[in-house]
Amino acid sequence: MRDKAGLLLPIFIIAVAEAFYFDGSAESCLGLHAMNIFVCILFPIWSDKRMLLYQSFALVSLLRVLNIGMPVFFTETLLWMPFVYGPIIVAGFIVWRQTVVDTGKMHWRNLLRFLNGHGLRPNVKWKWEYLLIAIIFGYLVANVEYFVLDNTALVKDLGPLDLGKLFLVMVVFVGFGEELIFRGLLQSSVERQHGKYVSIFVSALMFSIMHSGYQSVPYLFFVFSVGLVLAYAYERTGSLGLVALMHGILNFFLFSFLPFGYGLLP
Repeated sequence: MRDKAGLLLPIFIIAVAEAFYFDGSAESCLGLHAMNIFVCILFPIWSDKRMLLYQSFALVSLLRVLNIGMPVFFTETLLWMPFVYGPIIVAGFIVWRQTVVDTGKMHWRNLLRFLNGHGLRPNVKWKWEYLLIAIIFGYLVANVEYFVLDNTALVKDLGPLDLGKLFLVMVVFVGFGEELIFRGLLQSSVERQHGKYVSIFVSALMFSIMHSGYQSVPYLFFVFSVGLVLAYAYERTGSLGLVALMHGILNFFLFSFLPFGYGLLP
């Protein structure tokens, strides 16, 4: 009972916070996310074996706090995103290095291990076939998501400079940053306490809830289904790099070629 309460409480707080954000009340949303971070700091005092679980939920709330509260240094949305996701990746790396696996001295090989999620899952490997899987998945799902979301492009044109900038931000910052939180840390920590099926569901649910800013119920259901696919892929392969590429390449197509391509249709 205590384990279930420890899992459900941060989920409930985050869900209510995002409901406020969905309704347009950013201040109430921030207040509840701040409370969740506070709860996630206190809970491990009574349950230190679940430190990773609460750190993961705290990072979910931190993502929203940074998303809303980060000062806008650039008018271009694409250039603003690294300021939101950069601190999340740094915090995730610290959690990974100190809590998940003892990496010893800093070394470039440790960075590569971190990028693929070594230590979070048993027998983590990288296969170059994953890159092809990510490209096919990203393109196909982006086409569906475009019709659900009907978004605009985040680049002015399809020149190499804009596309390179978009690819870097979407794969390295957004894709990897979100997958580090929702799959690498959260899904792994929930599975240790509650099993793989609960962890897949919780990972996809939190991933969906945290897209409440689009204020679209059909889109939340769509994101939940995408989250299930990503969570299942992570469960089967253990590769954080794979799901980060799947996510990042999906966003790359969604915010570049598709708005330009479909926008030209009569």
